Amino acid sequence: MTDRHLKKVAEKPKLGKKILNFLITEPNRKKLKRHLKAKARIKMIRQVSHDREIQLEGILNACLNHISPITVPLTLISQLPFSGGYLLNRLFDGHSEIHALPHELTPATPERGLWPAIDLDHRPEDWFKILFKDLDIANIQERIKHGGKRNAIAPFMFLPLVQEQIFIKYLQSIESIKRRDIFDAYMTSCFGAWLDYQNRNGNKKFTTACGPAMAMQQESMESFFDIYPDGRLISLVRKPETWFVCACAHEPQIYGNAKEAINRWKESVRVGVDTKKKFGDRVCLIRFEDLIGHTESVMHYLSEFLKIPYEDILLTPTFDGIPIQLPNGQNVENSDAKLQRSTKSRRVDKHQQVLIDKMTIPTYQTALQHVVIV
Repeated sequence: MTDRHLKKVAEKPKLGKKILNFLITEPNRKKLKRHLKAKARIKMIRQVSHDREIQLEGILNACLNHISPITVPLTLISQLPFSGGYLLNRLFDGHSEIHALPHELTPATPERGLWPAIDLDHRPEDWFKILFKDLDIANIQERIKHGGKRNAIAPFMFLPLVQEQIFIKYLQSIESIKRRDIFDAYMTSCFGAWLDYQNRNGNKKFTTACGPAMAMQQESMESFFDIYPDGRLISLVRKPETWFVCACAHEPQIYGNAKEAINRWKESVRVGVDTKKKFGDRVCLIRFEDLIGHTESVMHYLSEFLKIPYEDILLTPTFDGIPIQLPNGQNVENSDAKLQRSTKSRRVDKHQQVLIDKMTIPTYQTALQHVVIV
């Protein structure tokens, strides 16, 4: 074959392409093209996933090699839900001597509000399953919308897989494990898995956590102070009628029946008063209305209660130090950060008010004898 013939062959379409064009119709060629693009996309996704898997492994190793133990006592904020506990924990969040748990303390117990029972004969994996509850990250992010920017969300990068590995490794370093060690491991793992946590450094005095309904059972409080003899309990008491309206609006399936709901309120307040009587200076009862109406006075008092210096950041609800909007209609008022309810008030009807007064006046008056006066 001469050079001229070779040149002509080279200039013609490749044989494979000619055959494909001959055998495959136009619609099928389009399908094939989409298929090849999909294969390329899948290959790219696999490569990215592989790269991210390597990155995740690097993050895990870094966290495991740099565990910062958190062994300070716990200040538990606990009372009936919708009484202001979440708000108070967010006020503590920015303080330089406090680790504020980013989510509510809700262990996987048979009944809501029980302090978790730990069997020392079990394995670390079993303990972690009791203390850890799957986090609803979307729900947390909904509650931490940036206070200064519309629809902005405060950063929150948390890896539960990393938390479990830190929890187990921390306990492996302890020869004779006590129950307090297990709770210290949980706190250590929680803040260790919070990758963008900004308040790690400094001399911390307490970890704070909101544990809804834990203070509603005396045996739970006895278990808490058994684990944390150096711990503190802050329990908020809210007016029964405003508490009922809020609770009923947000969880009508639980609090829709006024009589049953108010019985829950009475039990919560009764146990709070009994706990105050039994554990004395380790327990502090605060009126919710004082927290939102006299915020500065309350936070000054709580600083003395916890023996931490007063800081202006205590007047601003924050998430990892970033000001946030508050749920349930609560707002921050300009620079002095006083908290107030939204202007749209909701009220109980006359029949409900009569029922609530009849059921709660003696209990509420007794509680007021034990709350902090600010």
